[in-house]
Amino acid sequence: MMRYSILSLFLAWLNYYGYQTVMCYKIPQVKLELLENGFRVSIPHESGVENVAFNINRNRPFKAFEPGEFSDRIRTPASDNRWSYESRRRLQDDDVIYIWTDVQHYKMRYRSMSPPIKVREALNGGSIDELNENNPTYDNNDTTTTTMESFEIDPRYDNCEESVTIMSNRLVQCKGQLIFEDNFDGTALDMSRWRYEVRLPLDTADAEFVLYDTNAELSNGLLKIEPHLWGNDRPDADIRRGELNLGARCTAYQNSEMECQRHPFGRVVLPPVVTARINTKHAFSFKYGRIEVRAKLPKGDWLFPLLLLEPLVNYYGQHPYASGQMRVAFQRSNVNLETNNGANIGGRVIHGGAVLRLESRYRDIFMVNTNRDAHFGDTFHTYSLTWSERSLSLDVDNKNYGIVNGGFAQDADGNSNAWETGSFMAPFDQEFYITLGVAAGGHGDFPDVCVSKPWTNTSPKAALQFWRDRNNWKTTWSSPALQVDYVRVYAI
Repeated sequence: MMRYSILSLFLAWLNYYGYQTVMCYKIPQVKLELLENGFRVSIPHESGVENVAFNINRNRPFKAFEPGEFSDRIRTPASDNRWSYESRRRLQDDDVIYIWTDVQHYKMRYRSMSPPIKVREALNGGSIDELNENNPTYDNNDTTTTTMESFEIDPRYDNCEESVTIMSNRLVQCKGQLIFEDNFDGTALDMSRWRYEVRLPLDTADAEFVLYDTNAELSNGLLKIEPHLWGNDRPDADIRRGELNLGARCTAYQNSEMECQRHPFGRVVLPPVVTARINTKHAFSFKYGRIEVRAKLPKGDWLFPLLLLEPLVNYYGQHPYASGQMRVAFQRSNVNLETNNGANIGGRVIHGGAVLRLESRYRDIFMVNTNRDAHFGDTFHTYSLTWSERSLSLDVDNKNYGIVNGGFAQDADGNSNAWETGSFMAPFDQEFYITLGVAAGGHGDFPDVCVSKPWTNTSPKAALQFWRDRNNWKTTWSSPALQVDYVRVYAI
């Protein structure tokens, strides 16, 4: 009687879950399709499949079953009876795509590491399936694996906590997931991630005294952005003569007439310093997360680094800082810089937080700072900013030095009523992109109370005053470059 009951229960279990659960499910080959404005990966639906997760890397093989640069778990198949994930990121023809797939089939989970796919070959007309079959490095019969496969499953993500991070308008799957990384290996900037800004700063009340051009370098695993004088220290160089027209290279944001060309006359001069500024605006943006930058900051009078998060869209208005700016790390790079009352605000002090006002006297209201005995340009440090739905938290070398709480609309002093229509973190409740660079001088970041400052912020001849003092400050540029080891962004 007991044997009959057990047998009946077993047959009932088979009838409920299906005979496939007794057999080993095999994940089908992933299909990659190149779209006009992105790409799609998919597998066909089969009976018993309950959900599917895709993890995709560009140009970086997986070391384990770890989160990819693009990751998402799909809960329902599409209308074509396929489990599909789409990204708006356009692939480059020299990209190599790595994919692993996680499938829940009835109550069992299966994982499969797919062969790499060369996008150039796909663009030249070969089908993805043919490319995989012809790849001599992988045997497709061995690509389907269960959790018993030799690749490790990172326990931090196997049972992940739900994330609040948004990337390219999609919710990231797991808290702690690495969603962006560049280690600056190779000899050239990865243009699928970064773009140069080639422009003059707008002539606003805090414009820097620079021209942003394409003079960043990669060497020994470091990004190096080093500022130079106009004319590369030629003794006959004169910023009051000549003209500048960037032409088709110009990447003007708002006013091409002012950002792309300059003809010196009167108080208008050419930019005293040529430097570089790069960003991920075209490729990567996110809302809420933790950004980490390991860098050696510039060392020299009147320089400052740009380690920024900037708004993807000026959602709260076009006025400067109406949509906010976040500073992962900011430093006035002078070796010695004091105010009239003796306060040291030079390179031994690091700042981080938010900029929400144009005027220099309001610049530090939403920033926190800490100081060290040595200049922050003497060695590499790791700077991070954790951006949540309630605050901005700042760290250097994994030590927290301050928190900036949200509720900025309450402290806006009537300057941006638009923030009242947003969330508690407005204007920091939209997607932002990463900016890296070096700047010099300007009207906003060096207060007029600085001792020996050669220009005043309100002077129409500020850039010319700065240039005339170059024999004094240029000799202090012992290590003027920003050197970046890596940039990483994690979901929270």
